[in-house]
Amino acid sequence: MNEKYEGYQYDRCSSRGICSINPTTASLLEVILLYLKSAAYYGLKAEKYGKKDKRITNLVLNTLSVLCSNYEISMANFEIINSAFKTELSRAVKEFDDNYEGGGKAEANIFFEIDAGLNDYIRYGEKEFNKRLQTLSSEERNLYGILFIIIKSLCINILIYESYCKVADEEITLIYKSLTLLNNPSEQKETLIKYISDISEKDCSLMKKIREAQEEAYGLQSEAEVSFSTTKGKAVLVVGSNIRELEQISDVFAGKNIDIYTHDNMVIAHTFPKFRERKNIKGQFGQGLESCHLDFSTFPGPIILTRYSLFNVESLYRGRLFTTDLSYSKGVIPIKNNDFSEVIKSAEESRGFKTGKVCDSEVVGFSFSKIISDVKEKMKSGRYRQMIIIGVGGHSAEENEYFKSFIKHAPHDILILNLFCCESKENVICINAMNDVYGMNRLFDEITKTFLQNITVIFPYADRHTFSVIINIAKNKNIALYVGKWYRALIKPDIIGVLKSVFGIKEITTPKKDLNIMTDIK
Repeated sequence: MNEKYEGYQYDRCSSRGICSINPTTASLLEVILLYLKSAAYYGLKAEKYGKKDKRITNLVLNTLSVLCSNYEISMANFEIINSAFKTELSRAVKEFDDNYEGGGKAEANIFFEIDAGLNDYIRYGEKEFNKRLQTLSSEERNLYGILFIIIKSLCINILIYESYCKVADEEITLIYKSLTLLNNPSEQKETLIKYISDISEKDCSLMKKIREAQEEAYGLQSEAEVSFSTTKGKAVLVVGSNIRELEQISDVFAGKNIDIYTHDNMVIAHTFPKFRERKNIKGQFGQGLESCHLDFSTFPGPIILTRYSLFNVESLYRGRLFTTDLSYSKGVIPIKNNDFSEVIKSAEESRGFKTGKVCDSEVVGFSFSKIISDVKEKMKSGRYRQMIIIGVGGHSAEENEYFKSFIKHAPHDILILNLFCCESKENVICINAMNDVYGMNRLFDEITKTFLQNITVIFPYADRHTFSVIINIAKNKNIALYVGKWYRALIKPDIIGVLKSVFGIKEITTPKKDLNIMTDIK
């Protein structure tokens, strides 16, 4: 990569040295994986006999959501998870053996006595970890790593989908089947690749269903002018992307004379008409994930981290950070049983905005039907021989510089659908998508089905939100796929190597060089 764009391969995670997993954490994660595989075994057995075990399903989904939101599992988290599996797996084993005649004594894979100590778990997990190192090739281990990443993504989306009172039975069964593959040295490379392909496709399909459920609940998504100003008064900041929780928080704070501001991906809520009708949701605050330390420290009220936000907040100030998530860092106060009384009290006791500040508003979001219509009209005009789609990303200085140059030098007969940054040009359809992965996924699906060739897709940033979409697009051999920057806390260098060798994913270099390759300029 050219020196000018070397910053693409480094992020806050790498520079602070928090991406490498420590041996104790690795050992405890091995134990949790064994529990998950055992739970999946019994979940499938229960389904076979027509009896879904909802308690086991909830345990699996909630555990995976914790692992997805926290790449470092704490001792306290492990003890909670361990206790839950001990209780529920023991119950599931007993119920299965007692109730299903001829079912036989199934392999429970419950490895420890009830009184086993933490050191026993660490030693056992280390033994399992070393076993995998010895029995699996590097490529196979990384394929399992990819499989686990997309399993976690599908799990999060199942939980979000179910929050709209929808059913995701097929997706849950697929998670069970996939978990039984984990740590199984007998599986062939082709089987792993097939499951990776199947889960990523199912995850992307579920993302589309979630957007449909959101539009059913909150109205059709469209462009919206979002205020970045603040007004005098007490306030609370809602962080993440779980707009279902934002609705609940808005209801809780109704009539409290406390204003609500959104942060980071929560800005997407403003693109739905039902949220724009809520008077206590004032607008967006701060610059998002990349500047969360500054945003959080300057916000004069409590901050709510919604579920699955994936924020590392260990180094942030304490006392006014709250979360609805099942797992949380030190200094973050849990909100349990939907009791927001401590948050309300904190907001009332905080200084709030003394005067408020007027800032420029910003137009975000898009109408799906309008964008699809515009793309079809332009491609049918005959002026464009190829389409390049730029997905959502992290919006760092290096990323902005790269794509501004990329668009500037792009040939006029290349149509660019740009969801990342707005650059005015005749051959560019610009969308301020603001990390709306569900919207991006829906657009990609429709466009790639309509135009079967001459499409290049660039992801400025790859993280757990976009990972399944990347894998799903990579399956289409008619699409050239590039990635700019990787979220190193989740996607390690060895995994990147497999993504390139097995799935044909390429990395961007410099704008001019990449354009020459993508547009076949000699």
